[in-house]
Amino acid sequence: MRPRRVRTVHRMSRTGRVADRGPGPRTVVAGAIAVVLWALAASCAGSAAVPGRGSAPGSVPGPSSLSAPIGDIPAGDARARLAALVIDDHPAPEGEYRRSDWPTWLDIDGDGCDARSQALIAQSTTKAQVSFPGCQVVAGDWVSPYDGVSTDVPGDLDADHMVPLENVWQSGGWRWEAAERRAYANDQAVLVMVTAHANRSKGSSTPAEWRPALESDWCAYATQWVRLKVQWRLTATTRERDALGQMLDTCAPD
Repeated sequence: MRPRRVRTVHRMSRTGRVADRGPGPRTVVAGAIAVVLWALAASCAGSAAVPGRGSAPGSVPGPSSLSAPIGDIPAGDARARLAALVIDDHPAPEGEYRRSDWPTWLDIDGDGCDARSQALIAQSTTKAQVSFPGCQVVAGDWVSPYDGVSTDVPGDLDADHMVPLENVWQSGGWRWEAAERRAYANDQAVLVMVTAHANRSKGSSTPAEWRPALESDWCAYATQWVRLKVQWRLTATTRERDALGQMLDTCAPD
C-alpha cells in the first residue's frame, strides 16, 4: 500500500490574535469574521491554492464569481446593494423545502478537493496540512467568526452557508434547476467554517432573527449577506433589510 502524502497548503496570512496556543478550541479577539470573510472572498477571486488532481499546485481557482476581498468593499457599495434588494414580505414558494435537493461537499471544479475541504484550506489562518490522495485536511488553524472561537482541529468545525439553504429556497431558490442548487450549495463565497454550536444557533435564521454575538463583526457579515442575495437574485423581507441596514451602520466611514 502506498503511504499517504501530507502536503502543507498555504492560504492566507491575515490572522486574528489568538488568546493561547494549546490544542483544541480557543477564544480570539473581536473582528474575527472580517478576517475569515477576507480569506473567503480572496480565495473566490481565483487565488485558491489547492494542489490536486489535474492541476499545478497553487493554481486552482474556486468556483465563485466574487471579484474582490470583502474587506475592500466600501460600506457605501454595500448600501447600494442593499437598496437594490427586491423585497417580498409574502413569499409563496411552490412545493416543500428538502435538504436532499441541495447536495453538498462536491468537487465542483474537479481539482480533487470537495467544497468542505476547499473551505477549510481557504480559511485556515496558517498553512493547512492536507493528506493526498483524497484531499483530507488534517490540521490547520481556523477562526469561527460567529463566536470568536479558534481551533486547530478540522473536525471541530461545520461548513455553514452564509445565507442558509432554506432561506435561499424561500427567497427564490425554489425556482432553481438542480445545477443552480448544486452550484450555490458548494460555492466558496457562501461557505463559512464555524463551530457546530454557532452553526446550530444560527440555523436558517436571517439577520432579523440572528446576528453574530460581537457587534464589531456585524459590518462584514451584513456586507457579505447582501452581496450574496444580490448575486444570486434572491429576495429579502422588510425586517431582513432593516436589520441589515442596522448592521451596516456599524461599518467604518468610507
